[in-house]
Amino acid sequence: MIKKARCVPLRVHILRAMKRRIRPNHEKYQDFLNELGRKEAGIYGEQSIDYYLKLLPETERPYYIFHGLRLPFRDTFFQIDTLILFSNFFLVLEVKYFKGTLYFDPKNYQLLQEVEGNPLKVYQDPILQASNQCFKLNSWLRTKQFPEFPCEKLIVLTNPKVITKVLSSPGEADRYVIKSPALSTKVNTLLKRHSSEPLDKKLIKKLVKQLLKEHTLDNSSPIPQYGVLPADIITGVLCPNCIPNEIMKRIHGAWECSKCRGKFEDAHIAALRDYVLLISPFITMRELRRYLGIENRVTIIRLLKNLNIDFVGEKKSRTYNLSPLLTKI
Repeated sequence: MIKKARCVPLRVHILRAMKRRIRPNHEKYQDFLNELGRKEAGIYGEQSIDYYLKLLPETERPYYIFHGLRLPFRDTFFQIDTLILFSNFFLVLEVKYFKGTLYFDPKNYQLLQEVEGNPLKVYQDPILQASNQCFKLNSWLRTKQFPEFPCEKLIVLTNPKVITKVLSSPGEADRYVIKSPALSTKVNTLLKRHSSEPLDKKLIKKLVKQLLKEHTLDNSSPIPQYGVLPADIITGVLCPNCIPNEIMKRIHGAWECSKCRGKFEDAHIAALRDYVLLISPFITMRELRRYLGIENRVTIIRLLKNLNIDFVGEKKSRTYNLSPLLTKI
């Protein structure tokens, strides 16, 4: 039973808007594109495991799946790709989508990746990452007065073409590293290992409720990190068909692209959503005219009215609240 569904983090939405709107000559343009690439690969990998989660063995007591659970730990937070709560143990899944050849080196707490034509990359050992997740999870349980719970971990590689090799501690890699199709078989082994008396149903129900209550969204923005200024942001309504995006004009009640000749009635919605993600949820009429490239106030007012956008203030001091547009991303 899925208790917390997977969602695209706000930071990824902002990075995608940056890709559309930041001028390519920005000094950190490639840096944030690299971050976006890593995060989108992670999202793809996590989504690709859904099929195999549906193949998990049936159990007498229901189990609960939490995607992207982010819990407090001391003065910070920790996030688990996928957490499964069985009746008598936790299972932490560290989901990875890698290409090329992976060299697991648990003894030196590292993972090496070799992709043809690219320099060797070094990552933190994912087995150690998962172990830390289990430690933090049990620490969180103690702070909430729950009994300590057995915590198992698996590193799930979702790219079927990835090649794995082991440089040290082969027993560690053999025990914890699997490819997606082996998930059901491995979970079945864990269920047999944890055959002790399950936790009380009321305690499990209380634990599920507390996990959901303590989940905290990550609302951090990459804008300050990459030094993006308002002057770096491309204004205008962008054509969704053209890459790079062409700036369109409002003609006879629609947005028209001079390059592909496409016509779009509601393309301004995506533009306003980008404004919220990159600049502010609040905007004045003067700024709307500049940002959308529309001089006619009546046209802008009509567009906002159709979107049920609220405002505060009167006439020249009026400010529009665009934040409801984020509820539909």
